[in-house]
Amino acid sequence: MRNPILILLLAVLLPFGLVSKASAEGLDNREATQDIETMRAVYDMRKSDPNVMLAYLRGIATNHENLVKEGVEPDLRMVFIADAVKFITTDPEPEVAIDHGDTLEEIAKAVERLDELGVKMEVCAAATRAYGVDNDKVLDSIKPVRSGFIAIMGYQNQGYALVPVY
Repeated sequence: MRNPILILLLAVLLPFGLVSKASAEGLDNREATQDIETMRAVYDMRKSDPNVMLAYLRGIATNHENLVKEGVEPDLRMVFIADAVKFITTDPEPEVAIDHGDTLEEIAKAVERLDELGVKMEVCAAATRAYGVDNDKVLDSIKPVRSGFIAIMGYQNQGYALVPVY
């Protein structure tokens, strides 16, 4: 039986070079990406732990880079919903800022990197309202939309694969 903790650990650490790159040499996704010119995916980002969210943001950047290595054009979207909205603002709640200040700075850098790669990002305004986040203080690369659920449903109806990040 596979060890789910080991699988999660490898999935999180491998993109950051914390696991031997030699073990990843020669690996590819040719079978999964065959005959695909453009990969359309929408990430439903709902992480409630900023450290874990940061790991996933970095992993998504690695996904983008790996798609390019596979010869596939990435067309990636991300929608921030629920607790995740607390970590993508320039004006976080004092408790969040005190507990996670360094991580929030790294999240802002990861979001900027994703924007540079061309990943389109949106945030659910219903969630920002529920969590007291001012839409005008959301990181510049992230566009507020009326409903994150509608955004995700819309992208799925346009042919984007759903990638849940809960």
